Amino acid sequence: MKTQTILAAVALVSVLAASDASADPYECSLSVSPSYVLRGQSFSYDINIPFFPNPGPWPPEYQGVYQRFTVVFYGPDLPPSGETYPGTSGYWGSSLTGYQNPPSGGFSGTYLRYATFYYYPTGVAYCTTNTVAVTLQ
Repeated sequence: MKTQTILAAVALVSVLAASDASADPYECSLSVSPSYVLRGQSFSYDINIPFFPNPGPWPPEYQGVYQRFTVVFYGPDLPPSGETYPGTSGYWGSSLTGYQNPPSGGFSGTYLRYATFYYYPTGVAYCTTNTVAVTLQ
């Protein structure tokens, strides 16, 4: 049963990866490096938060506020509220580091993740990324 679940996840990720092969540079995106992580090895998520021009002028109270984002990860094994990355990110590309498969008692399995970027400090959603898989061994 577990093998069938893993194979279904791999098939889903393959379809998603193929659809992201020609990703639009104006879409929010997520990638993981490396995607196969041994015990004790670190990995990171790379994000792209493109700038979408605002259709009108910002109200004075928001000018300069909408330049930072809170990153919240979601996945089938996470709570519905997601997992917030500590710190904020700005427009364009960032590397989110600090992830590791612990050297002893490490995790194993394939984990699916996508992220939603929220304006900081208001919490208004900006955009949501594609789904990526990371395999911990």
